[in-house]
Amino acid sequence: MHEPSEAERLEQMGTRLGYLGLIPFVAGAITALVSEELANVALQAFILYSLGILSFMGGIHWGLALVMGTRQSMRLLISVIPVLIAWGCLMALPAQFAIAVIGGMYIAQWFVDRPIFDELPIPMWYTDMRPRLAYTAAGCHLFMLFRLMA
Repeated sequence: MHEPSEAERLEQMGTRLGYLGLIPFVAGAITALVSEELANVALQAFILYSLGILSFMGGIHWGLALVMGTRQSMRLLISVIPVLIAWGCLMALPAQFAIAVIGGMYIAQWFVDRPIFDELPIPMWYTDMRPRLAYTAAGCHLFMLFRLMA
């Protein structure tokens, strides 16, 4: 029997955690769509989770800035801008617009990350998974937007 290497274990765990991380998005969107009683709680939980994940995605760049000797200032900016924009939208815009912008931030973050990751020794499993996660999260934001507009 083949004992998995450290790289294989990392890929398995990272892939599982990445896709499991979609559960709160999907569950929140579905709950808001099908349950009138739980719609407000689902929306609040969804937004909090979404901000947390945007922060997490930015944290990748913060970590890269600490260990990579090039473009450190740019990486630090990239690490905080998405969540600050999302937070600002929640504070200043009606909920429908805020949800739309936050959902768009997932796709925008991927378009910013992709060329950066292409220059770095980022594992292929991660760069293959990231757009799937980004588009699924953005799609769940669309469902939440539909719920808010209903």
